[in-house]
Amino acid sequence: MYGSLQSWTQSECFETFKEIVDLNEKVDDLEEPFKSKYKALELLLRLRKEVENFFDDDDQETYPGARQIAAVLDYHIGIVHLATEDRGTGQKYIKACLEVLQPYQLEREFCLVVMRANSEMGILWCGRSDFTKSQQYLEECDRLYLQYTAEVDSSPFDEKDLLLPQEMRTDDISRYKKFESIYTHALYYLAQVYTKQNNDNLAAKYCHKTLSRQLEGKDFNSLDWAINCATLSDFYTSKRNWNLARHCLACASAVIGEDCRVPDPGMTEEELRAESQAELDERELLYRKRAEVARLWAKYALELFTESRNTLEKDPVENIQELHISDDSERDQKNVLYFDGLETTSYDESIPDHLITEFEGARKVFLAGLKWSERAKDFFLLDGHTSDYVELVQLQSRLYFILAFFEKDLERQCKMHKRRLDLLTSIEKELNPQFFLMVCQQLCFEIAETYNEMVTLKIAIGNNTNTPSSHAIKKINILIQNSAEYFNKFIDSFVDRRTEKLPETIHEDYLRPILLAKFYLARLWKKYIANDTKSQIEYLSRSLRCLEYIVQYADTHSDMPKVFEEELVVSREMAHFLPYEISKLSKELH
Repeated sequence: MYGSLQSWTQSECFETFKEIVDLNEKVDDLEEPFKSKYKALELLLRLRKEVENFFDDDDQETYPGARQIAAVLDYHIGIVHLATEDRGTGQKYIKACLEVLQPYQLEREFCLVVMRANSEMGILWCGRSDFTKSQQYLEECDRLYLQYTAEVDSSPFDEKDLLLPQEMRTDDISRYKKFESIYTHALYYLAQVYTKQNNDNLAAKYCHKTLSRQLEGKDFNSLDWAINCATLSDFYTSKRNWNLARHCLACASAVIGEDCRVPDPGMTEEELRAESQAELDERELLYRKRAEVARLWAKYALELFTESRNTLEKDPVENIQELHISDDSERDQKNVLYFDGLETTSYDESIPDHLITEFEGARKVFLAGLKWSERAKDFFLLDGHTSDYVELVQLQSRLYFILAFFEKDLERQCKMHKRRLDLLTSIEKELNPQFFLMVCQQLCFEIAETYNEMVTLKIAIGNNTNTPSSHAIKKINILIQNSAEYFNKFIDSFVDRRTEKLPETIHEDYLRPILLAKFYLARLWKKYIANDTKSQIEYLSRSLRCLEYIVQYADTHSDMPKVFEEELVVSREMAHFLPYEISKLSKELH
């Protein structure tokens, strides 16, 4: 029928493959979504069968030979099977393609086919959660790209070029762009695979490489790019690399913007009404992504704040300053991992990228964290995004808590904790424990702790005066009562409604918080400033009952997790001495 492989290729193969390309690009009705692809598959299988006629006598005469063309057809057959959700058959054909073309992977005609085949196999195994196999194929893509670009001067052929006539083949510029794009796509999946295998350092390396290539080639979705860049910042934050963490967040915001309010405050009512549902959905997605980036900014501020506080508690200020002021060589090294071409100066100047040692620096971090958390709250509203909203309020409360650590004036510290209470109590009142029990428990405990902090501060302020005023004493007692109210509210949320008691054995997830609440209550009631001896005995007795519960629980649960050891020692001492104090007061009373 055909005298040679060349004549078959230039007539039957070229003409049929043009039809296959058109069929693969066609979008079918939902009733028969794969109709055109099945037709394309029939034609591909026919070509694959025909090319086998040239296996025996033509391999040595022409290049590429029949077996190489068959392997390219195997690749396309595999891709169609994958597109029609027949992954097992698709895998078989793509694997067959790789087995034949592996020796020719550095040839211009086959490099991209081999790269794409490895990439598809990597993605396939990633989808099956076999990350070891996925890694092998994707790393082969990485290796092949680096070797080809080092040894070959020209871009490889498109995977369709061998099966199309010369006039329909892609030009060198298009080939180059596709080659780079396929490689970037493989790197993206390789980063995901390393993430799944908990290889955080390699995951970050390949995520950065992917983002850099996307930015350089201007081949990216801005929302996805910004979220991935902000997520990379989260990794650098966990590694305490504040400079790169801030840089990634700055780049994300530079690409995606900041405003998180829905609807857009700049739009008129007429413009809003004129928007289609698809446009509204697209706008909401944009604001959601901006809010997610804003939340990561706020988390960066809180992490930097927290690390600064923890470090200051352990090390002198001088050591911290020496440790975190980078010299020029270190800065140059960091710049290697910067993303070029984005203007981030305003973001860089808004918040430090090093640990804080004094109040002015702390105030800058605090204001930045507060600003970004408020931006995030513009989208994550209480009504509709309750958990996200509560998380942001708790983050803001924590910012005030750490700012108070840097403040030397005790009265101003009290005002900061009062602001925490305003934030936390306002939202706790809005939530129904029936639907948000765990969130309400968290809020009650934090509110109680905040009142407790204020008790400590007010007592310290009173100790600085010769004789605390009656107003100061009344204020301390009110704070103690408020703290106790919320600690009891927290404890009561675990009470079994049938027995009206706490469970005989408390679940280990809640054991420390419940015992800690009892411990705090014991200390609070011991601090209560009573007007008379009888009242003092009553409050000390309340303290003793809390301590006795802790000691009795520990004695009857010798195998309980070691999550309360230090406090248990103090509880035993207090429970031992407090009865003597109560007895002494009782004797005075009589």
